[in-house]
Amino acid sequence: MVLFFQALDAGQQLISGVGILQEWTLRAISVSIGVVVVLLLVRALSDSLRLNPFGTVYQALRRPTDRMIGHMRSSRFYYPLRQSLGFNPSILMVLVTLAILWYVLTGVLQNLFFLLQGLGLSLTSFGSGDVFSGARYLIGVGILGVLFFLMAMMTILFVNWIFGLLAQMARRAQERLTPLLRVFEFGGIFSGWSFVILWIALSFATQAVQAIFF
Repeated sequence: MVLFFQALDAGQQLISGVGILQEWTLRAISVSIGVVVVLLLVRALSDSLRLNPFGTVYQALRRPTDRMIGHMRSSRFYYPLRQSLGFNPSILMVLVTLAILWYVLTGVLQNLFFLLQGLGLSLTSFGSGDVFSGARYLIGVGILGVLFFLMAMMTILFVNWIFGLLAQMARRAQERLTPLLRVFEFGGIFSGWSFVILWIALSFATQAVQAIFF
């Protein structure tokens, strides 16, 4: 009986803990966006004041954003955007990149939070004596864990393709995903669409598991 109460309490604490994590995630997004915008404004200000590029002040103002700007200038989209827009798009690309990265990361974190909530529901069900529901939630968590892992690797590949980030992780993800991508390479008019098709298949499987097991 004590074990059931412990499982019930652990499940409730896990579910409430997920809510706290979600709140802190939103705060982290707001803070990071604010910090990056301020650093970019400082960089733009240093350019507009036409400070000595070899001076200490100029170097100190630009150093925090040098790496970000460097990544943008090495992106495959930098020169096409520069030709299309007619100005240096580095700062614009940093802001768009930040938005995309946080959108992608938020999706990954939401998947993780869903798994933790599912585990909490499983423990709560076991603790209240509903063994069937507890087992159903636990099986669903296991299946979703595998599907979310595959989708996370695809997300890493996507981020690497756009921005050139996470190169080492992207190589490992590519090695793991290549066999699956070959399965979904149908040829013909669908040639080259295996990545998109695999993502759609995983998304459909995820929705099916959530509908059946939760």
